[in-house]
This record gives sequence, structure tokens and C-alpha cells, in this order.
Amino acid sequence: MFIPQSFNTNLVLQHTLKDASSAIIRLEGDRSTPEVVVDRKLGEGGYNEVFLISWLSGWDDSTGSKSFALRIPKPDTLLPHQLLNEVASISLVSARCPNIPVPKTYAFSADGPNPFIAQEYIDGEPLSTIWNRYTETEKHSVALKIAEIIVDMAQTRFSAIGGFASPTSYTLGPTVEGSKFFKGRSKFHSNRCYPIGPYKTTKEYILACYDKEIYYYTHAPTSDIDSDLFEITSVENFVLQLRDEKRQLEINFVAEDEPFVLVHGDFHGRNIIMHGTQVQAVLDWEFAGAYPLGELLGGMGVDVVEIEDEESEQENVLWSREIMRRVEETARQRGWDEKELTLLLGDGDPVLGKARTEMFPAVY
Repeated sequence: MFIPQSFNTNLVLQHTLKDASSAIIRLEGDRSTPEVVVDRKLGEGGYNEVFLISWLSGWDDSTGSKSFALRIPKPDTLLPHQLLNEVASISLVSARCPNIPVPKTYAFSADGPNPFIAQEYIDGEPLSTIWNRYTETEKHSVALKIAEIIVDMAQTRFSAIGGFASPTSYTLGPTVEGSKFFKGRSKFHSNRCYPIGPYKTTKEYILACYDKEIYYYTHAPTSDIDSDLFEITSVENFVLQLRDEKRQLEINFVAEDEPFVLVHGDFHGRNIIMHGTQVQAVLDWEFAGAYPLGELLGGMGVDVVEIEDEESEQENVLWSREIMRRVEETARQRGWDEKELTLLLGDGDPVLGKARTEMFPAVY
């Protein structure tokens, strides 16, 4: 194994790279020990660091690739079932949504001392980077491709709400959502604290989301709670409010009868990799899962560029509308009925939408 001297690395990366190399070699069969190079850091998010690694020797090219994207969870961010969710999501998409391109997973370790995912490296540019170089005709072509991916996800149905627990059986497991992991919430995402799924009904899921927030605000250290949000009420009074809302929902709320569908959880231009006008891959399925149909878009559309100013915001609004129009057109061509079309294209259930996010006191 070789890591360039110029690369700012650490022991975690070295140990993880060694484990990943061994796992890939075992998977692909007996080979001579390859020389491994960390080319560069591809990116970093709130939960992972991603590195481009290459085999310089000892590889016979039977996989068609010598380069891999190595994803390493940051310490104390993703638990084993959360990392497994991405691996299982990609496997499920490959099996059930063949028209949605995803990177191949070569090896992974979810519960060892050095968790990782080694994936196929997709050579291309994020849609958000390349979008403004497209002609008007090319933008319409890409908008249609994005719409078809959305409808493919909407037609992938499940029996309950949850994340994905196995890359082979596609069984439903605990939910894995970003709103449950920031500000110290990740340490509580366990059945010891509140039900984490799967959930048989939307109402069961909503009530569990309230349990999540109640548990957080009654157990999180003061340093994790944003004190600026509690200028008009105390944390204790807000917990009483949440408990009252939950009781009212238990008694009075009747959830819309929606199918549970594949939801990416972070679907936007940064995670859609393009080669020209062709979609090479949809990345970052770590927050994917089965959720009510109205949550697939939730009235938000799709951001094709990064919002930096009024011009980019207007571009997003314009093309999100075009993508939504294409979604409706595609779904109608596939025989969708009006009720499900309304759910897909609508703003989503407001009670469900509130339950899925961070809850804090309203500021007037």
C-alpha cells in the first residue's frame, strides 16, 4: 500500500484503506498484492469523507476499473445500520430500478473498527456544475431524464415505512434520516429511546417522530440544544407542547392512504453525475428509504444548480417546474390515476412534513 507523501492523511485512513483493499481482493479472487495509491480527496459532507483510490499494479482489469471511491464515515456520525442502509439502497435500486444508474459497491464494512464503503468511481460532473453550460434543448432533455428517475422511484413500492436492512433481501429496517442525526440526535436513534422502524402505518411513523423530539429535548445536554430557539419559551414548556400535540394526533389524526415508495432523501444536482447530457449515476443514498408517496418531492421540486443569488434561484424555480411538468407527463403515460398523481405532485401532508423535521418553538 502506498499513500503519497503530499497527501494529508491520518491513521484512520491508513487502517481503513488496508481493510478495504483486503476486502476487495477477497471479493474479486486471488491476486498478487496490489500497490494502492490515494489519488485525492473527492469530497466531504456532514457524515462522510470520500477518497479516490487507485490500484497501480497487481490488478488484472477484470472489473473494468482500477479506481474506487472510498467512503469513510466520520467518527460518531453513522451507526452500522445507517451505513448498511446506503449499501442496501444501492443494491435495491440496481435490482428493482435498472433505469436508475448507481455506482457498483465492491466491498463494505458496517460494524468493524474501520467502517467503509468501496464503490465504483464514476467519472463525470455533478449536474449542478454542468447545468449552466447546457443549451436550452439540452436542459429539456436532461429535465426529462430526471423526471423519469423520479417516476421510477415513485413506482417502487413497499409494505411499510423504513430504511433498508439487507443488501441481498431488501428487507425493511430502521429509518435513516438526516433530521435524526444532527445536533447530537444520532446518539439517541435507537429502539432503547424511541421506535426507529420499520413502521406499518404513516400514523405510527408520525407518532414515533414526536417521540424522537420529546426524547431529544428531555435527554440531550444543554450544549446540543440551540438556546436561541428558546427565547419565547423554555425547553420544559416546549416538551409539554410536543406531548400535547402527540396526544391530539393519537386521538384525532387520520393519515392519508398513500403508497410507500422509494425516496432518495437528498435528490438534487450535486448528487446527479453527468457525462454530457447522460446521467452516469445518482449518488449518496445514505438517507434513502420507503416513505409515503407525497414525501418523494414534498412540493419542493429538484434543485439543478446551487442557489447562490437571485439568478440561480430563478433558474431552479423555472426548471423545477419543468421537471414537475415532465413528471406528470411521464406518470400519465405510464397509466397513473389522478389520486396518486395529486399525491406525487402536491405539497405533501403538512402533519407528516412537520413530523419528519427538527421541531422547535415557532417564532413570531
